[in-house]
Amino acid sequence: MKLVDPLLTASKKNRVERQEEILREKGKITTVGISSKLRPYMGTAQTSYLETLIDNISSGDKHRLSALGLCDAEEPNADQAAPKPFEPYGFNIFEEIDRYTAQLVASFSHESFNIIHGHDWMTFPAGVALKQLSGKRLVLHVHSLEVDRSGQSTNYHIEQIERFGLENADQIIAVSHFTKRLIIERHGIAEDKIVVVHNGVYPKVAKQLYRRQSSLPNKIVLFLGRVTYQKGPDYFVEAAARVVKDVPDVLFVIAGSGDMVPQLKQRVEELNMSDHFLFTGFLRGDAVEKIFSIADLYVMPSVSEPFGISALEAISYQTPVIISKQSGVAEVLRHALKVDFWDVDRMADLITNALIHEELREDMVKMAYEEVRRIHWDAAALKVKDVYLTE
Repeated sequence: MKLVDPLLTASKKNRVERQEEILREKGKITTVGISSKLRPYMGTAQTSYLETLIDNISSGDKHRLSALGLCDAEEPNADQAAPKPFEPYGFNIFEEIDRYTAQLVASFSHESFNIIHGHDWMTFPAGVALKQLSGKRLVLHVHSLEVDRSGQSTNYHIEQIERFGLENADQIIAVSHFTKRLIIERHGIAEDKIVVVHNGVYPKVAKQLYRRQSSLPNKIVLFLGRVTYQKGPDYFVEAAARVVKDVPDVLFVIAGSGDMVPQLKQRVEELNMSDHFLFTGFLRGDAVEKIFSIADLYVMPSVSEPFGISALEAISYQTPVIISKQSGVAEVLRHALKVDFWDVDRMADLITNALIHEELREDMVKMAYEEVRRIHWDAAALKVKDVYLTE
């Protein structure tokens, strides 16, 4: 006879009811757009690491991209204009934030609403201004801090805006305990003012036809993300140099764009690793799905990663992951290999073992995939709603 705990049953019923409530309320949401040049990950150095940056792709890389099914093998027409390099925004980012703030306040000063929710530093001045005008509660959501993006070479003005917003917020949502600790240490915010709500992902069905559709026989190790200091791509390259000694038939793919691409390409040449590396540039849409699906291993060596949703995405495509201990996602993934970003010898060992032992990769995927099924956006939405309802 199976005994059922009535409290657990009630708890499960309550969760189901709340999830159904969220689904009902999705249809009640309306949006009002405000024109702005602001984009995620922008900084004051003209945002050279924006994801829209166009990288120059060598003919060798173009051939390998075609073999992986990530681009057309045909050469461009002679009359076709060559891709233009990314042209930096020609405006002062702080002036644009002021303009955005003024426009938002003007648009909503006479509107009826219950709460203000701002995401990251560019929205903080607008959130505080609207709070002062309306008297409504201000919730600020921190996905990353300036120190995450820039290390110790932070921009003073951005950090001042962060601190101003966080001090004036009624409640703060951090995407991980890692980020919560950083908010406390960097800005002196009271611990009880910060709630952790981990990000989520909706599991995808991996396209099995991609798995070995390419003509390349290599084992494929993937880095996908902004190619910047924060993401640790230089440690990925150094670890790769150690791996090829034991696994010569391996291709390391750096998928993304950013300010570190030129120096990484130079370092790969210095290590005589050009045959083992592919720089794809920025990928989107089906290309992202393909590269996740054909990769044998995904490595996220971030120096400072508030969360790291790409690790969950990789697992949702049934690709095993190695993640930095300096990441928020390490808090929610038990069945992933974890390493300090700076320990390239250990990182190389983990990559080598995962590539050599197929059963290890299969076990990692099976156990991590079950975890990811429980780490979804609906759960995060319920926690955010609880923050809204907290007085």
